[in-house]
Formats: sequence, structure tokens, C-alpha cells
Amino acid sequence: MEIPKENYFLHADGDSFFVACELAMHPEYKGLPVIVGEDRGIAVAMSYEAKKLGVTRGMPVFKIRRQFPSVIILSHHFDLYKKISQGVYDILLSYVGEVEKYSIDECFAVVKPSDIRFAGSAEKLLREIKDEIQNTLGVTFSLGLARTKALAKTASKLEKPNGIVILMSELAEEKALQKTSIDDIWGIGRRTIPRLMSMGMRTAYDFGQYSEDSIQRFFSEPLVLLQRELRGQSFYPMHSHADPRDQKSIQSTATFKPSSSEAKTIFAELSENVERACEHARRLNLMTNSVSFFVKTSEFSYHGDGSALELYTTNPSDILNSIEPKLYALLKRGEKIRSTGITLHNLRREEDVPQDLFGIQHNADTKNTIEKVSDLIRNKFGRNSLKRASSLKVKHRERGNSFPGTN
Repeated sequence: MEIPKENYFLHADGDSFFVACELAMHPEYKGLPVIVGEDRGIAVAMSYEAKKLGVTRGMPVFKIRRQFPSVIILSHHFDLYKKISQGVYDILLSYVGEVEKYSIDECFAVVKPSDIRFAGSAEKLLREIKDEIQNTLGVTFSLGLARTKALAKTASKLEKPNGIVILMSELAEEKALQKTSIDDIWGIGRRTIPRLMSMGMRTAYDFGQYSEDSIQRFFSEPLVLLQRELRGQSFYPMHSHADPRDQKSIQSTATFKPSSSEAKTIFAELSENVERACEHARRLNLMTNSVSFFVKTSEFSYHGDGSALELYTTNPSDILNSIEPKLYALLKRGEKIRSTGITLHNLRREEDVPQDLFGIQHNADTKNTIEKVSDLIRNKFGRNSLKRASSLKVKHRERGNSFPGTN
């Protein structure tokens, strides 16, 4: 496993974001041509199916209805988009310490070598983030990872939709820039493109390799900085102020295959989510005294319950002992379950957790210290090197997203 020695930039870019948000609320429309913009009178966002039919941004709604009668036309719901956008931001913040909300459907993040080491690899980290977004919020994002913000933004657009592109070598950067047209480069205005093309530049690679002296002579400083960014020199700062320790909840969910009606198997899946959520809370030195959980059936219906804990903790055993009887009570005989999830609520910093006169909370804190030692073992030898018996599966199961996100 190759771990970089420097920080990298992650760019998360929503796939047809407005439409994706609507489809998250109306899954019956998935796979169909859908546009958003009925209230504006023009197509503002289109699903990929609508684009394939020939619908373009700005096309009048009346024209779409006449030429493409199969297209489903929806109005905007900005409160929904903002809520999902915040959810994406919170999920990213649960993985890394610095996130910039660039727009309603875009975020940048700083990925440290320790973040990659904890996940196992850069690809595993990005895949867990992408799966967490999709499984928790119902939308897809394309992710790019690279040495600079401009390279990361270039990477995220190469395999849309729902793609992952990692540029961790100069050769990978070169190939990515060669695939990117000059008019698809972030930060180059429409009026500037013809000038660049007249100078023989057709791709981002051409622009990056062009004489810097000539770029400085004929263009303004922003274009000079952009060229340096595409060459791997970081000049664009991050604009983020959020403290990940201020989050009020942490969530871990997972979809598993095949679906199961076996109570012990379902509990094992939920147990693993509890372990993952607690592990992440310990990384941030946060504790909880309130949890909720859910199971989702193969028919996409939900059952759930919650529990108030006697003490603040991040010890999975305390949580599992509290929710296990409630889980078994809500499972229905023969009902197939396809995913489970746990949310740790009412998070408090360890140093702010109130102590009692009898030292009961102190004893709970001691257990958390033991769990932190277990975390060190897992970080060194792999996440599966040390697990609770309750999280062990009888047989191998394909498991989807399972890393904690935030709400």
C-alpha cells in the first residue's frame, strides 16, 4: 500500500445534482428521462437519460414537451437541495478535517496521509466516501484526488457519473490533462478559449506545457496561477472553518448482499456499523449517550428504534447491549433485510463529559481507553485484525458502504 508523504486535494462533484436530489425523493423515476425547471420554464438540470434524448440546458419546457413527450418535468425544491448538500459536506467532514463547500453541488477537501493510511488506500477512502453519500443521501458524486485543487477538479470530471479518478503520479496527471479539452478547464473564461486555441492549445496538457513566459505576457495572473496548479504546484487556498469536533452526530450504514432474514446475521451487520461509528468518534475524542438504529428491508421500507445510554461512551459493547433486544423486537419473521445503520447522537467532547461522585463515568472512560488501544492495533495490522465476536459473519458477505458519516 503506497501512502503519500504530502497532503492531497479531493474534489467531490455532484452528478446532475438537482435531478439526483429529486430522484432521491422519487425513486420511481430512476432510469427515466427527467428534467428540473418547470417553474422556470426552461431545463435547468437534466438526468443522463434526458441528455441522451437530446434535451439541453436552457431548452424551453414547452419545446421539451412537444419534442420529447416521455420526459418527466419537475419543479425546483431548493430546501431539499440545500439539505442534501449539507449532508454531503458533513459526510466529507467525518472522513477528513478540512472541507470547503465550493458550491451547492461541489466540495473540496484536504486529504492527509494519515487519512489514507486509516482507510487502507486512497481508492478505498474515496470509494467509502462515495458509497456513504449514495447510500445515505441517495445521490451520486464523482470524486477526484490530486496534488492541487485544479488537478482534483479536472480528475473528478473524467469518469462521470459516479466515478473515481486518482492522480498520484506525474504520468497519471499527464494522461488526465491530455483527455481534458481546453474548453473544459476550470477557471478559463469563454472569451479566453479562442485566444488559447489560436496559440495552438487544444487540451489542458497543451496549456500546462505552454511557455509560462508567454502566458504571463499575454494573460492575467489568474491564468498563470491556473497553469502552475495544473503543473502540480498548489496555489489555491482552502476556505474552510468547520471543526469536525463540533458535529452533533455520527452515522454508519451499510448495504449487504444477499439480503437476509436471519436475526444473528442482521445483528452482526449492525454490530459492525456500531464498531465503525464508535471508532470514528474515538478518533475525534467524542462520546455519546444517545443512539438510534434502523434496518432497511429488501422492499426498501424502514424499521428503527433508539436508546438513551446511562453514561457517555464510545464502547460498542455498551451500545450493543442497549439496542440488541430492541432490534430483535422489530424484526419480522421471514422479512429480508438489506441494510442496517446506527447513529450516535448528542456527541460531546471527552473533556466536556460530566463526571459523577461515584466514579461510574470514570470507569466508562477507562473502557474507552482500552478501545483506543484496539484502534492502534487495527491501524497497524488492518481493520479486520481485531473485531468483536458479534460482528463476525458465518460466511463471507458482500458489504457496501460502512464508514461513518455525519448528520
